[in-house]
Amino acid sequence: MKLTFCGAARTVTGSCHLVEAGGLRILLDCGLFQGGRELSDLNRDPFPFDPREIDVVLLSHAHLDHAGRLPLLVRRGFSGFIRCTLPTAEIAKLMLVDSAHLQMEEAAYRARKAKRRGETAPPPLYDMDDVLRCADRFRPIPGYGETVELGDRVNAVFHDAGHILGSAAIELRTPDGTLLFSGDLGNRHQPIVRDPAPPPKVDVLLIESTYGDRCHRPMDDTVAEFREAIRAVVPENGNLLVPTFALERAQEVLYELFVMWDTGELPRCRIFLDSPLAISTTRVFARHPGFFDDEGKAVFAATPNPFTFTPLRYTQSTDESREINNASRGNIILAGSGMCTGGRILHHLRHNLWHERSGVLFVGYQAVGTLGRRIVDGARSVRIFGEEIRVAARVWTTNGFSSHADQPILLDWIRQAAPERLFLVHGEDATLDAFAERIGRDLALDPQIPRFGETKNV
Repeated sequence: MKLTFCGAARTVTGSCHLVEAGGLRILLDCGLFQGGRELSDLNRDPFPFDPREIDVVLLSHAHLDHAGRLPLLVRRGFSGFIRCTLPTAEIAKLMLVDSAHLQMEEAAYRARKAKRRGETAPPPLYDMDDVLRCADRFRPIPGYGETVELGDRVNAVFHDAGHILGSAAIELRTPDGTLLFSGDLGNRHQPIVRDPAPPPKVDVLLIESTYGDRCHRPMDDTVAEFREAIRAVVPENGNLLVPTFALERAQEVLYELFVMWDTGELPRCRIFLDSPLAISTTRVFARHPGFFDDEGKAVFAATPNPFTFTPLRYTQSTDESREINNASRGNIILAGSGMCTGGRILHHLRHNLWHERSGVLFVGYQAVGTLGRRIVDGARSVRIFGEEIRVAARVWTTNGFSSHADQPILLDWIRQAAPERLFLVHGEDATLDAFAERIGRDLALDPQIPRFGETKNV
């Protein structure tokens, strides 16, 4: 078995790993590099393999840092199938349509500026036609735990990763041994989705390391801080902005807001879900309650529920989004993107970030180089749409909402899988090094931290 690490190697984004075994060339994920210009420029580079020679893509879940380069893979010659769960297939198509739309808008903007300079701007990474051709390649698997034949001698089994709706850890059974790819492993005791399933025992393990150097705060503490932010801002006639990832985080936040409303703890306000992508994704959730945990199934079987309760407003159109900033204050505004790298949250930040009564509540990871990370790190001002905006709003971060496993969960998962060879991926340098040291001390394993483009025979 041969592994080539084509992304998420000593960085968090761009998940992509090539496995060669049993006469097949199998790609695990094909995600976008996200963050600063240095990372995002990698998306235009040639793949470290010929896309025409890839037999199949196994997709762990629908986040863009795992699925975002699939249309580019198709554009460059991939003609095989993309295997994943049904919710992942549905959500990935939504995410990729949105990604293409944003890229086409950005390319048109850059083209106008370049033309005035007498230059030519690069085209979008891919367009809507590429997304539609990519969508034709999806072939959902029957379900978790079922064997999927990839070839005469290679099978795959998808296990519930507990990260987002439909997410999977992927087990490969080959003539050369068994390999397990964690994808993104989920936190425990999160609303809606089930906890990660126990891993099988394997020969080789590729495990994500996003929070490999820390422990999350208990969920009860996180919810308490979430409620504190609401009570500190909303009754004082301030707007509370929640930069929200459209997939999973938006739905989890709505769940907690619903619980507050249902128990009478939510101050009088309106809640705006101001993200067309999050609205569409929420509808996918509603179609797949079979993937919820027992508590989620019970809550969503009733009416009203976290997607339908009274103060909630879905703002689909641009005009509806603009009207939020003309409305009375004292509202909660959920808008993308979650790292403030684009989307409607930027407009709300421009209108609210300078206001002392406003607040910004970060409920997800903020990558190095993003606007969200600069605000979290205490910047006194930030540039939004070419304008310098003072950061006067109060800022909270609640990492307990994280849909990523923390160090104790990751260590326990490795212990159960009992691999002979262990590779740490999907993490920042300092985190990877700290996690590797802890693994060596607690589990007596010698993990390897591959670099981008590195090939290993296992």
